[in-house]
Amino acid sequence: MNQTRRDKILESATWLFGYYGFEKTTVDDIADRASISKGSVYLEFQNKESILVAVVQQFTSRELERINQLLKEAKAPYLEVLRELLYGHVMSYWSIASGQLHSPEVIASANPSIMAEIINFQSAIFLQIAFLLEKAASNKEIAKAKAADEYFFQAELVCYLLAALFPPYDRLKARDPAAFTEATLSKYAESMITMTLNGVRASGAF
Repeated sequence: MNQTRRDKILESATWLFGYYGFEKTTVDDIADRASISKGSVYLEFQNKESILVAVVQQFTSRELERINQLLKEAKAPYLEVLRELLYGHVMSYWSIASGQLHSPEVIASANPSIMAEIINFQSAIFLQIAFLLEKAASNKEIAKAKAADEYFFQAELVCYLLAALFPPYDRLKARDPAAFTEATLSKYAESMITMTLNGVRASGAF
């Protein structure tokens, strides 16, 4: 694939931020790994912080594209589509967070622009989950909500219940950090998503 200069910078920065951490990575490092000049990096990005924002935006855009396609093709039973959405979302985060040592801290950056991007991203995810819950209610898979905004509230609860499945995985690693692998996360994800969806099905307060 013929990569653009911007693509090369983002690919290099993603690896370097993940492996060495944002603070230890320099623009020179990014340029060297991308096999371009430092000046070429600045033709695409104002500074290192703007590269980090673009890295996170690239991830969120790809993830939203994947989920949007899933919803576009969604057919009943909709709770099973929601299961696929949630599981895929958990494992997509793993794919970037597990790649290098510092990836979780990059994702959880306190940079205001990153935080704003993640908040907007989460809001979009909530809306997509709410859409599937409403479709599931229309299909009589779950009880109907009394008001439309309750689907969004329920979507938030679903995500909060599954929060431990996302970086930095502190709770899941607590028992045996060395044994925490993709297979471990997958097992937890499948079980926790099943429990959560069973709770949604059984909830009479919804």
